[in-house]
Amino acid sequence: MIRLTSQTTPESGVCTPLCDGVWWLRMPLPFELDHINLYVLQDNDGIYIIDTGLSSRKSKAIWQTCFEQFKQPLKGVIVTHMHPDHSGLAGWLCREFNVPLYMSALEYFAARSIFGPNPGADLSTDKRYFHRAGVGQSIIEQHVRPRDTYTEGVEPLPLAFHRLTHGQSLNIAGRSWQVLTFAGHSPEHVCLYNATDKLLIGGDQILPQISPNIGVYSQEPEANPLAHYFESLTALGDLPSDVLVLPSHNVPYTGVSFRARQLREHHEAQLAALVSFCEEPQTLVACLPVMYKRELSGRHMFFAVAECLSHLNYLMYAGRLTRQMTDAGVYVYQHTGLKS
Repeated sequence: MIRLTSQTTPESGVCTPLCDGVWWLRMPLPFELDHINLYVLQDNDGIYIIDTGLSSRKSKAIWQTCFEQFKQPLKGVIVTHMHPDHSGLAGWLCREFNVPLYMSALEYFAARSIFGPNPGADLSTDKRYFHRAGVGQSIIEQHVRPRDTYTEGVEPLPLAFHRLTHGQSLNIAGRSWQVLTFAGHSPEHVCLYNATDKLLIGGDQILPQISPNIGVYSQEPEANPLAHYFESLTALGDLPSDVLVLPSHNVPYTGVSFRARQLREHHEAQLAALVSFCEEPQTLVACLPVMYKRELSGRHMFFAVAECLSHLNYLMYAGRLTRQMTDAGVYVYQHTGLKS
């Protein structure tokens, strides 16, 4: 089972010790998910930070206060993955304090590609992605627009970085952190594992109370990230059950093996429900109520389409659904009768 930490959750913007050399900072977010957990690793002559929060005046002020608390220089910024709440301030921190950025290669280049300006870009592929899902034209126009600046909440990333690779070790204050990288939630999500003290900085890869978004987006519409996510759950589920997981949302917990099984079962249940629903041909938009019981709009619609498509693609590659295109250019999915 999962055991949530009994340690008091820090107030927003307050940095509090978790264990020797590891600090927990909770940063506010302007979303329904109203926080992100950031971590500070204290070295002998400075500190490293894990993820950054969104770019905002408030977030910058929190970091300044945090650095004053430690009275040690910032030595580096480690980013678990590209999403704005994790990488949004990386460019500012690296520039302001003249320190290196540590990321996996796929996360770094994806962030620069997806969140950077794209004036004059051909947006037809993005429009086709939503149209094939059965999304209405008004919603397509809402989500598909050219950008003349970086995405809101994301500072321009440094033009150089230090690559993190699977199996690599980072030695900080005598503690060795093994780099683990996983696909599914993002292209090459970084987790840091210390086997001696049984600590896992898990990012968004394996959260205690919610499932991370596993989505297929317009940049790679034929992707199968759910298959990769299942692979990551198998690997993480092999870690000792008493490892303390430091997640990016909710609170630290133990029981990673149990949580990996829970998440697998959650997605398997969604897959089974989609197969049952697709006895007759169904569009992706028609499938959304199977996975989401609430009304969807704005950014929630954007992420819901991506997550539903990841499940439909998984079932299609597994041979459990077929996909055909209608005369209107919209995909419809139907159960093949196969059980696996």
